[in-house]
Amino acid sequence: MLKIILQNFHLEKIFWIIKKNLKYMILVGFITGVLAGVITLITRTNLYAAQISLYVYSNPDYINDSGVNLSSSDLTQASSLLNSYMQILKSKSFLNSVIEEADLDPVYYTPSRLSENIKASAVSGTAVFKVTVYDHNPYNAMNIANTIGKLAPDKIVSIVKSGGIEVLDEATLPTMPYESTSVSLMAIIGVFAGAFLAALFFLVKGLRDTRYRRVYEVVDMFNIPILGMVPSVSDMDENGNVEILLNQKSPFVLKEAYNDIRTSLLYLGRGEKCPVFVITSADYEEGKTTSSINVATSFACMDKKTLLIDADLRNGDIGRNLNLSNENGLSDYLAGISELTVNRNVINKLDVITTGTYPPNPMDLLFSENWKNLIQKKKEEYDVIIIDTPAIGVVSDGIEMADISTAYVLVIREMLTRFEREELIVRRLEAVDANICGFIYNAISVQSEDYNHKEYANGGDYGKRNSTGVQHRKIFKKMSSKSGKSDAEKNRT
Repeated sequence: MLKIILQNFHLEKIFWIIKKNLKYMILVGFITGVLAGVITLITRTNLYAAQISLYVYSNPDYINDSGVNLSSSDLTQASSLLNSYMQILKSKSFLNSVIEEADLDPVYYTPSRLSENIKASAVSGTAVFKVTVYDHNPYNAMNIANTIGKLAPDKIVSIVKSGGIEVLDEATLPTMPYESTSVSLMAIIGVFAGAFLAALFFLVKGLRDTRYRRVYEVVDMFNIPILGMVPSVSDMDENGNVEILLNQKSPFVLKEAYNDIRTSLLYLGRGEKCPVFVITSADYEEGKTTSSINVATSFACMDKKTLLIDADLRNGDIGRNLNLSNENGLSDYLAGISELTVNRNVINKLDVITTGTYPPNPMDLLFSENWKNLIQKKKEEYDVIIIDTPAIGVVSDGIEMADISTAYVLVIREMLTRFEREELIVRRLEAVDANICGFIYNAISVQSEDYNHKEYANGGDYGKRNSTGVQHRKIFKKMSSKSGKSDAEKNRT
């Protein structure tokens, strides 16, 4: 998991995850804040403080003699006894006496607990010190403080044998809490804690999601060009179905996407008279079959004599998509059952070979000499051959075509294809020295920052654009040398 998170870690993605889930983070923070406030309100406890004042004499005879005038030396001597008195007040024997005299519950009020809740402090420059008792019960706080005042004089004199102590002010019943748990503070803490935990949850979940979301994620992972970006379309036909196959009524953005792909493939054809492009993907439902049909259609529209072969002998459905019969298809021919039927001019210049009957041994058929001889023969008849294969991440049928193909084209579908799956098929193809010419980045959102034709995604007219409105992204890598110009170059000249 850590490897996936590190591989997926990118500042832009972190901001995207937070932005996408911000409303949920706020909602979770609000709910936890409310819960924290309610729980605090129900369970909060108040702490009360009761205080008693005591006066220390240097001579015990002074306590009952009102005619004595205390000198400064007497005050100094009395002050020196304060520390000893305070220690006596917190002694175990004295506190046991307090517990017994105040009739406290000995199970709850132990000497150690009582010692923690009693604070004594001297008033600077005087012989006065104050004892403060803290308790959740205001009556017990007052009772304990006054009991200390009642027992302290006799107990201290009996132990110290000098000086004396007298109560100045008895403790009164506290009516206001000394300390109380703040409901608002706990609610605020709950809001931030809840929002933080929600953010952490969404970040971990988002960074574990290895689906491709942006084009840069492909570019960063592989040194393989992107041939074109196919937008996610929503235009429907008269039956209410989304029309994803190229035709005369296709929106400009769809036509232009496959024009980009076609142009890139022309320059990547190694100068062959009839390049053979194998179109595949890591998994099913990523759009490889649609891409195969549309790329082939785009070549045919360029007046290139094109052959489209459905070599997915396990689950091919080009015949169904184009309303063609599957009889006497590729598998029947390779197995020697029947002659091969080529559907001529499905559209002008485009011929199609369907799968035929789904065989029990598709890999054996695609590895046979009949298959290799068929491709060599058809290369003499056509300008370009497009082969649709099963998803290589699922079965390895498509890998067997490395020796008869010019290059592989891999289809990546936004928010569906996963990093590890794409990396798997790239490594498998590289292991057999297959030439991967590029990716088709499929179903890109027209709102994506990476998409080049936002202006025309909603039916905009190509003719109305200005000179800077659109930048056509075309990647021309591995360009053939001038001595080996492709037919496309010749047509352009």
